[in-house]
Amino acid sequence: MLMSWCEGFFNSVNQPTLYAMNRTKKFLALAGILLMGSWAHATTNKYRLTLRDDPSTTIVIGWNQVSGSGATVYYGPTDLGTNWSAYPNSKTPDRTVSDKGMTNTFARITGLQPNTNYYFVIKDSEGNSARYWFRTCPNTPSERLSFIAGGDSRNNATPRRNANKLVAKLKPHAVLFGGDMTDGGSNSEWGEWFDDWQLTIASDGRMFPIVATRGNHESSNSIIYNLFDVPSSEVYYALTFGGSLIRTYTLNTETSITGTQTNWLVNDLQASSGITWKTAQYHKPMRPHTSSKSEGNTQYSSWAQPFYDYGVRLVVECDAHTVKTTWPVMPSTGGGSDEGFIQENTNGTVYAGEGCWGAPLRTNNDDKTWTRNSGMFNQFKWVFVDQQKIEMRTINVDNADQVGSVSNNDPFTIPSNLNIWNPSNGSVITIMGGNTPPICNVTSPSTGTDYSSLQAITINVSASDADGSVTQVEFFVNGSSVGTDAPSPYSRSWTFPDWGSYALTAVATDDDGATTTSNTVYITATAPGSGECISIQADFNNFESGWGIWNDGGSDCARVSNSTYANSGSYSLQLRDNSSSSYSNTDVIDLSSFEEVTVSFSYMCNSMDNSNEDFWLQISTNGGSSYTTVEEWNLNDEFVNNQRYNDAVTIQGPFPSNVRFRFVCDASGNSDWVYIDDIDITGCSSGPVKHLVINDGSFGDTAADGIDEEDMEDIVVYPNPFSEKFTVDVSQVEGSGEISVYNIEGKLVYRKAVTGGQPVTDVHPGELPSGVYYLVVKFGNLTASHKLLKY
Repeated sequence: MLMSWCEGFFNSVNQPTLYAMNRTKKFLALAGILLMGSWAHATTNKYRLTLRDDPSTTIVIGWNQVSGSGATVYYGPTDLGTNWSAYPNSKTPDRTVSDKGMTNTFARITGLQPNTNYYFVIKDSEGNSARYWFRTCPNTPSERLSFIAGGDSRNNATPRRNANKLVAKLKPHAVLFGGDMTDGGSNSEWGEWFDDWQLTIASDGRMFPIVATRGNHESSNSIIYNLFDVPSSEVYYALTFGGSLIRTYTLNTETSITGTQTNWLVNDLQASSGITWKTAQYHKPMRPHTSSKSEGNTQYSSWAQPFYDYGVRLVVECDAHTVKTTWPVMPSTGGGSDEGFIQENTNGTVYAGEGCWGAPLRTNNDDKTWTRNSGMFNQFKWVFVDQQKIEMRTINVDNADQVGSVSNNDPFTIPSNLNIWNPSNGSVITIMGGNTPPICNVTSPSTGTDYSSLQAITINVSASDADGSVTQVEFFVNGSSVGTDAPSPYSRSWTFPDWGSYALTAVATDDDGATTTSNTVYITATAPGSGECISIQADFNNFESGWGIWNDGGSDCARVSNSTYANSGSYSLQLRDNSSSSYSNTDVIDLSSFEEVTVSFSYMCNSMDNSNEDFWLQISTNGGSSYTTVEEWNLNDEFVNNQRYNDAVTIQGPFPSNVRFRFVCDASGNSDWVYIDDIDITGCSSGPVKHLVINDGSFGDTAADGIDEEDMEDIVVYPNPFSEKFTVDVSQVEGSGEISVYNIEGKLVYRKAVTGGQPVTDVHPGELPSGVYYLVVKFGNLTASHKLLKY
């Protein structure tokens, strides 16, 4: 009992990768923590994600509440680590139920955005969990989906854990689990099962939802309902993924099949004619492929014909603990049939299975004439779904530790060392749709087109359908419909409502109701005169020797010190327009065409222990004869000496032509000072930024040795447009530099130090939304800028 408690405690306070430690290591690690006197409250464990509704906008976060009270899930689309109070959203549990020795707690979260990362922490009165995250499913049928399907994990821990590890590596949109999680259903078995399930959590904390089925080793429906909070207490239900792409039916072979369950199934199939694909999962197979299992005649007589009639093209079965895939079949007892099925390649149903997630293997000794291939090893099915086809592979899980991992943004590329079963009839089962969706592309305007007026433009689309006709094309701007057109040629007139960046798409619909979303085209409308944004540099040369420059690892900073500086303009920090060739106290900046100016900077203070010691950002609008304070910072005890702070101030116009900025400081003695560092002052005329030049950090420095303007012109950026990353070739430049990426509003979204002379620098600016960005490359006081498009 003590060992079990210790394992549960250890699992709850460690990252998911530590679950691979064996029990002895866990216990010794915990004992070491206790001996060192380091105690951390861990009141939740055995985490799981499940689904009750639309997978693109909802999720259920489940866990075991070990102790504590007031548990709350804090979540949001930005990774804020374990800083639970910083997350913008919170959700208290909707359901708590004690079962199988656990306090199963579920928070049903709704109102999420499709295809979006959400990060979360569970906080209660005694502590908080690690930071985990999940990604909601897309809500459009044009997006490809990935599933893992299988079941029978039962009592063989090694293959069960191997399969769980592969879930973390293959990163499916959901796991369709066909029942028989444990062998005897005891509390300890279920506790171990959920501990092992933590291996499905990826090394970066990403979790994947399970769609749970009842098997014959689950003695009641309530077990699945209480442990996974499935949508129905009867444990048969359906979920639609990808808008209208695929509807998955989870059925229950351990309760009454005829009557209510089958009536519900048929009615739902009839009502789902607009869904591209339908699949089903359940536990006991209709026609098992091992002779020791009896035939599933009730499910055959109840479900086989509706599956075929209403287009259920793939069924995953479990229970038999063997491996099988079939050719597409239809129910028939006529000539050439075998056990009630005959091969029908056009619209038939493929049956796959049958278990092997960890249950004892059984011999594949009962093939049929319509069996494609069978085998005997630990496995699950890896399924890809798009509008045109379903692809299914059988994965041998035994070498899980040697398998690579797919990318979070590309779950469809085969990772290294993945053991894909390759029998006589091939490794990939492809199920083609009965209807081929249309083809749709925006042909004009082209991505990157910039318009200088708020004019009307024509959006042109090419659309066709290989096995029918296109009934209409609908046009979208920034996700909102702007009208339809039919027949061909397909076009729509649209007028820019304002300056800015716009995304154009179209959706074609064919005569069978199938839809295809086009490529995305990004265009901009830029106001005349707003093509350039000013950059203002800080003049550090006006400070006396010994006071003016402070070096913190390469970035020069202005030091504002002594109360006398507040009374002497010659000692306050002066700023000048970057178009000026030299620094002087008389320089002013012409901002008459600008609506607002943003000043962003870093500062650090020392010995500021008097509440009257302040510093200010001031602006003069009459050439410098008088200054007005824009923002004041009171340096009292809430500031920590020698700690860097960041701030930004936006000043609204209108402005005159003779503007000057300065920082001033009121300090009580010579030992008190404020360093001002990393100053950016940017202003753009009305309309979006077209070309951005930012100078910050080492403002007053000369160019690095050996660099001139021609070198900066040799910097190349590719690919452009980019999807996830791009390359900056700085091989022709010497010295140390920096690259920065700004969005259309001039906000910094990425920054990275670079070294010249290297062939390339791969830039991964994170999961930015599609649109227009600006790259600034800086070496010394020389800059080069590039407009980027992300699609």
